[in-house]
Amino acid sequence: MMRMSWTPSLKLLLAFSYVFVAVVVGAVFYTVPAIRYAPIVEPTVADIDPAAFYAEYQKDPSKFIFLDVRSSDAYNKLHAKGSKLQPLHTLYTERHNLPRNDADKTIILICSGGIASGVGFSYLQHYGFRNVFRIEGGIENWQTKNLPVEGADVLVH
Repeated sequence: MMRMSWTPSLKLLLAFSYVFVAVVVGAVFYTVPAIRYAPIVEPTVADIDPAAFYAEYQKDPSKFIFLDVRSSDAYNKLHAKGSKLQPLHTLYTERHNLPRNDADKTIILICSGGIASGVGFSYLQHYGFRNVFRIEGGIENWQTKNLPVEGADVLVH
């Protein structure tokens, strides 16, 4: 039987092989979770027409949690009647106080044009909320439908 001699170059090649395998395995472990959680299909935001929502809201406001996710300055100037201030940056801590998947309570989000409330929608959906809708087009669309607004900048005729 022939005995193999471990020359310095063979030892170096073996050491590099171990390092290479460790790097490849490490790269797989770091990238697979990122791939697993990356959305392949962009999630759809559930929009609701402002007029359709407000008609339902007027029938029974207790069925809804109507949140304006803009800043307090924007809210104080002008907001949809019945909405409550809940700035977007506070949703992280306040999500614990919102009803998750409550059949009797629907969360409605509104912002200026729909982008911030879309972020809020996606955020809440990520945490398991399925009872969330966004006002299509935000307060801008709300106003074009001549729905009631409140705030310091509202003109009284």
